[in-house]
Amino acid sequence: MEVHHHPKVEKKNFKEYLLEGLMIFIAVTIGFFAEKIRENISDREKEKDLMQSLIIDLKEDSTTIENQIKTSQQRQLYSDSLITIVHDKNVIENSASFYYYGRITARWLSFSNNSRSFDQMKNGGLFRVIKNDNVVKQLMAYYEYIPQIKNLEDRQVIVDNEYRKIAVQVFDPYIFNQMLNAADTIDRPKIAPLLLTTDNKTLLALAGWAHYSISNRFATTEAEKKLLAKGEELITLVKKEYHLK
Repeated sequence: MEVHHHPKVEKKNFKEYLLEGLMIFIAVTIGFFAEKIRENISDREKEKDLMQSLIIDLKEDSTTIENQIKTSQQRQLYSDSLITIVHDKNVIENSASFYYYGRITARWLSFSNNSRSFDQMKNGGLFRVIKNDNVVKQLMAYYEYIPQIKNLEDRQVIVDNEYRKIAVQVFDPYIFNQMLNAADTIDRPKIAPLLLTTDNKTLLALAGWAHYSISNRFATTEAEKKLLAKGEELITLVKKEYHLK
């Protein structure tokens, strides 16, 4: 009967076990650091992409703000002209201009900012990839300032509504309707339309609310100028820190 002999297994000594363990540890450690390096490279790419996107958003905001400041200042001048006509007591002689200024005074104007990149950072937990603390600080300062403009706009709504309550007593709505064109802008009447009333007390109330409109629009414009400056400073900083054009 043939006897099978099991091969003799050579036992490893302690040093060999230690070496194998060390090699496994080194392999795991290298893998860990390699993964960290890959994550870091990915985060830096995300960070730069976010900054490029942020600049686009800020530039769009700047264009919007500049246009709104220009429009708001123009409407302040129209409201001022309305007050002057009431003060000079010549609304009948200047009824076409009075209608025009009267309709423009309560035209709605609202700032809508572009926050796509900021919302992506906030909702996607991507603030962690932004390593530049100064950029984060100025970024937060910019978006935390916007509610101040929104508050002023809410006040403007109140003022405009009070103004409109008087305006419907002064201006013929049919004429107002004719002044509104297809482009949603206001045309000056080509004739001298009649007013519903020339009562001095009513006209002074209208002018009073026109004054409050000027005052609030001025405050809003000043706030928008500050936001515009903050945006320009942030764009300059981001371009410098991330070497962007």
